[in-house]
Amino acid sequence: MNRAQTNIRTNLPLWIPRIVALACLFLMISCQDDSEAPGTSKISSRTGPNKKTIETPPLNETLSAHFKLIEDKRTGPARIRIRQWLNDHPEDARAEFLMGLSHHRDRRYARALTWLQDAIQHEPVYPPAWHFLGWTHYYLGNPEPARRAFEEHLVMDPEEGDTHFGLGLLDIEAWQLDDAERHFQLAIELQADLPHRVKGVSKAKARLSEVIEIRDENNQEAILLLQESVELYPDHYEAWYRLSQLLEKEGRTEEAQLAQSSFEEARERMRPQGETSE
Repeated sequence: MNRAQTNIRTNLPLWIPRIVALACLFLMISCQDDSEAPGTSKISSRTGPNKKTIETPPLNETLSAHFKLIEDKRTGPARIRIRQWLNDHPEDARAEFLMGLSHHRDRRYARALTWLQDAIQHEPVYPPAWHFLGWTHYYLGNPEPARRAFEEHLVMDPEEGDTHFGLGLLDIEAWQLDDAERHFQLAIELQADLPHRVKGVSKAKARLSEVIEIRDENNQEAILLLQESVELYPDHYEAWYRLSQLLEKEGRTEEAQLAQSSFEEARERMRPQGETSE
């Protein structure tokens, strides 16, 4: 396993809050706020003239309540209610997506995969299903299906920065560093003005710093990106750790020690001693 692959696999806990970070978006769907709902952003020049976005069908009041249960980690009760809904509304892509999301939230990726694959087969298309199908394949170690799902989602919603972030991770694993840099830059650009996506921007900056370090061995630029990352999201303990290592490598010992202390404090806040990962 190469250096980038090792870093990615040991950084998994950072991505778990992604579901919570996207919660605002899905709740906005239920309120039909077209300015923020996935899939409703205008076509950008990056998508080309023959591609179009697909508007995400709104969740009704009942399905919004089921999503709220998932958001609150009450996935068992959510699944009971979603199953009841599906009994009366078979082949409802929104409900199948929520069932898959509930398993994804529990890290039961094989079960999530089945539901998400069902969701993408039905009309109307529900774009978030493609997004989470990409992440589910990623966690299952299926890079090519993950890439196809992410790319399909970008056709529907070219402005989703987290999908670009996922593609960037796949590019690092494939050692396609130029492509990784492009996707991380887009992840930053598309989320920079969204207050609820601060963590997403922080993660993308941290990963971009990794690409810069690997490809150009430009520790100064990588350090600057990591500093920006932790300034945006001080609980990003993986970024603090990498920052401490790079500062030490540059002979900035005092700064490295401060970064190491910040890493330990952030890790304790996010992963208290004795607490296991979900």
